[in-house]
Amino acid sequence: MAIVKPIKVRVGNLAGLRAVLDYIKDDRKTQNEALVYCKDLLKGKEYQQMVITKRAFHKDTGRQYAHFVQSFDPRDNVTPELAYKIGQEFIKRYEHFQGFQVVMAVHTNEQHMHIHYIVNSVSHQNGCKWQSSPEDLKRMRSLSDELCLEHGLSVIEHGRKGHRSYGEYTQTASWKRQLAQDIVDNLTLSYNSVDFMHRMARLGIDADVNEKSVLFTIPAGVYGLKEERKCSNRKLMSYGDFSIENFKNTWNCNTRLANIGRSDMQLLQEVLLELGQLNCPDTPDLYQDMYFRDIPFDGMTKQEIEIALTRKALDSMLDKARQAHEKARAESQQAGLLLATIANTLAEVLRWQEEQQRGLYHSTYAAYAEENEFEL
Repeated sequence: MAIVKPIKVRVGNLAGLRAVLDYIKDDRKTQNEALVYCKDLLKGKEYQQMVITKRAFHKDTGRQYAHFVQSFDPRDNVTPELAYKIGQEFIKRYEHFQGFQVVMAVHTNEQHMHIHYIVNSVSHQNGCKWQSSPEDLKRMRSLSDELCLEHGLSVIEHGRKGHRSYGEYTQTASWKRQLAQDIVDNLTLSYNSVDFMHRMARLGIDADVNEKSVLFTIPAGVYGLKEERKCSNRKLMSYGDFSIENFKNTWNCNTRLANIGRSDMQLLQEVLLELGQLNCPDTPDLYQDMYFRDIPFDGMTKQEIEIALTRKALDSMLDKARQAHEKARAESQQAGLLLATIANTLAEVLRWQEEQQRGLYHSTYAAYAEENEFEL
């Protein structure tokens, strides 16, 4: 069992940031900093790099950091190595940490093993200030429980400490994994939120889409569940990018591709009309041979033809992207050759200068020796 709690930040200046970093990295508590882990920071330069981030975005005043502690039950016999591993996984999987610099330190000096997390108050990616709500703390504690279960530790159930078997845990993970897969399958086929909700409804799943999130209600019987369960898109982030932004981007992309397919279909219809005026047979085989040899139109419905054309348009877009990539790589190689040529030339110049300096040294030394001989 692990308890996660926020620690009140008492000092709102850079001295407070330096002090708390020195405290959590104390050699006596972290086995000479062997149990210290840094995200997006160089070890030993944590304070300096956090300050650089703040000043880069002109946000070096006010609250300087966020502080959390994750404490393990002594009866779970958590080793320092296991605590360190759980801490690393916690940082990587907690989506709210993304874009922020984090220092983690496992303390072994108390009876109960515990981990300190210090988060920079300014994002090094976009300069946004750290914001944390009660819902974020709930998600943090939920992830902590999930990691404890994965590593065979106890969790708190309904207000008291309890143990869930690995089988119970894998069953929970199993239906979430199936839900994530069904979401991906239907998201890639839908054009908007309404279309997506209808597709999920066919599976018996209610999808409530709003501007900020998606809430899924899975009735008993689906995925082998014994009772109704609810799951938001945020709780599926460990299976992929299930952010609401990604949902919207996918719908926009699918709509654009569909429009490309429709415009190609209109072009085909115009071609057919011209061919008909020339008394040519109006059959799919004709324009398959003349225009789209790689698409088997024969026997296909209009919708299937649109899908095929959409894929063809997508392949064309990918080909253009590949060509652009190849061009960029070729230009990069040419730039590399140019740099190599410059480097070689510079090396030759330096070598010549060194020889000149060496020659000057020898001639000066010889002149000095000759002068001394003359005086003697």
